[in-house]
Amino acid sequence: MPQLIWDPSDLFAVLGVIPSHDEYETSHQYLIEQGSLRLELTIWQYDSDVEIQMWVASLPKPIIKYTLLGCPGIRVVNDKRGTFVEFAASNAFTGRYDGYSVIPYGLRLWVDPQFFLEPFSYGPV
Repeated sequence: MPQLIWDPSDLFAVLGVIPSHDEYETSHQYLIEQGSLRLELTIWQYDSDVEIQMWVASLPKPIIKYTLLGCPGIRVVNDKRGTFVEFAASNAFTGRYDGYSVIPYGLRLWVDPQFFLEPFSYGPV
């Protein structure tokens, strides 16, 4: 499993919440609410796994559950489109992710002005 490269302080700046940790501090869970929607982002840094769940208050199960296994990197992007978080898909790099390079493909998460998830690719995959 590749080591997950990320900066928790970058995520704090975008998500605006401090994560909770499990008993052994092997995961970070961010909970963000917008009206009746709740976003749960859980990162298991030692396993390089990421899970995103979106809940509607009136429903018992999440409306979206997306898991990235073996995610090599997470980066925050702030450009003319706004600020968002990119999660690299597994096998996105031939070597280890350096934390600064453009992630070629994966999942993008927007929080402001509203929750929005989209797969992305910066070119042919």
